[in-house]
Amino acid sequence: MLKLPYPLEPPLIEFDSIHVNSIADASGIFIGTNTQVNWFTSGKANNGLGEINGDHNYVLYNINTVYDNDIIDAPYTKGDLIIGRI
Repeated sequence: MLKLPYPLEPPLIEFDSIHVNSIADASGIFIGTNTQVNWFTSGKANNGLGEINGDHNYVLYNINTVYDNDIIDAPYTKGDLIIGRI
């Protein structure tokens, strides 16, 4: 075993700044000593139009249809499937 003449210092990571523009599902910002235990998520989004990004955009006289006839979109675990839950 290699013996050092002095103890190692913990690594140092420095940021001038952290900018968060948006937080979505299953996102997190953790600072300091922390532990995330049993942290899991499942979700779904149906978008008939999608996203429109940029400046000065217009969507006029739109008609969108989302046909989603499935009952379960993904396999669930850990007892997530509860009949009647909205």
